[in-house]
Amino acid sequence: GIPYAAPPVGNLRWREPLPAVKWDGVRKADKFGASCPQPPSPSGKQPAEMSEDCLFINVWTPAKPAEDKLAVLFFIHGGMGVFGSGNLDGTELARKGIIVVSVNYRLGLFAGMGHPELTAESPHHTCGTYGMLDLIAALRWVQTNIAAFGGDAAKVTIAGHSSGASAMHYLVSSPEAKGLFRGAIGVSFGYDYLMKPQTIPFIRQKEENGLAFAKLKNCSSLEELRKIPAMDLVASGAEAAKAKLYHLGSGAARDGWAFPVTYGEALDTGLASDVPTLTGFTADDFGPPAQQLKTTVATFATSLPGQFGENREAFKSRADTFLPLCPVTTDQEAREMLKRVQIEYRMATVSSWAKRRAMTGKSPVFVYLFDQSVASERGAYHGSDLAYWFYDLKAGDRAWTDGDRRVADQVSSYWANFVKTGDPNGGSLPAWAVFDANRPVAMHLGANSGPQAIAGGERLNFYRALLEK
Repeated sequence: GIPYAAPPVGNLRWREPLPAVKWDGVRKADKFGASCPQPPSPSGKQPAEMSEDCLFINVWTPAKPAEDKLAVLFFIHGGMGVFGSGNLDGTELARKGIIVVSVNYRLGLFAGMGHPELTAESPHHTCGTYGMLDLIAALRWVQTNIAAFGGDAAKVTIAGHSSGASAMHYLVSSPEAKGLFRGAIGVSFGYDYLMKPQTIPFIRQKEENGLAFAKLKNCSSLEELRKIPAMDLVASGAEAAKAKLYHLGSGAARDGWAFPVTYGEALDTGLASDVPTLTGFTADDFGPPAQQLKTTVATFATSLPGQFGENREAFKSRADTFLPLCPVTTDQEAREMLKRVQIEYRMATVSSWAKRRAMTGKSPVFVYLFDQSVASERGAYHGSDLAYWFYDLKAGDRAWTDGDRRVADQVSSYWANFVKTGDPNGGSLPAWAVFDANRPVAMHLGANSGPQAIAGGERLNFYRALLEK
């Protein structure tokens, strides 16, 4: 019952991406290409068409003559590196005077498989970074071809949501991607996770996991692994996770070539591309709205560690110094304070990242907190802001309001301005200041947009001490 359109790609599975085969005449491009094979997402949805032959680019352009030389937004979809598709709608955002490009790339085991035989056959002696190499190849395609759509290859901004934002930052750290873009946008992902060294494995870890996976599938060679039907391989992703073969997922790997160091090391050494960056979260990215929390005064203290993501264990050793900074006397106050801590900590991770980045990078950073609630019971949940950024208020079954349309017009204009100039400001939009890690104020985006301090003084000091230990 799962759609699967094209025949297997044979020994092109787990190889570095190749250019498309040339064709004669005019090729129709009037429908979306296939997305990477994948299991149903947590919402139960899947792309309508899936195939291993999934390296497709979508382009929306408002340009008339090819000489327009418009700036370009290159968007990387999210989905935990396993789900998702670039087959979205960039029409309205493109009408703001930019070209919108989205990309389908390899996911899951198709993107991240490692094996000694793969390393041996690779011209760069690497394996397990196929999804990331797809993105670099797509950026090179933009450099070569976007002028034909009225675009300027010197004015490309890469943007990513969730795991796509992690991919964006890995591209910032890659010498192979350097010079392929001049700006970056990161939407809704964890900076505390990104900065951990172990989030990017060594090639040998990929290889070891691949050998263990081959044994799990009773395959004695790479040739046999390549014969596994694509949707069987998708189903095997759950087996690999159960066997704790986590390094077979998509993502970068320290390969001595495209990703020679971790993202943090790239920042510290100046290897990372120094480009203007716009980044932030939604208010309910990492948990439901305050009114949905079950927290009480009695459970407040035990609920706190879970708000600190990758640093939850480190927080426990310092909890006694933090609790006095969060006085609560009623259950409602406990819920509201827990939500405030959740938001403050996540914004503090951005501040910590920006401070570290500023040691070698000089380009401006613009930080936001998006809190337009699309439905009272769900709040500003993870991914809810994409319809606003793309000005795509036809999406889903939401009851859009005039207020939603005003916010969408505003935030999509910020995006378009940033793509055009490296600065979101322009026209009558509320002024958005460059982020200062020493006095951290973020742009609050929603019904009443404006600057907002990310945390109270003593709590901010606590978050910083936790993050910068």
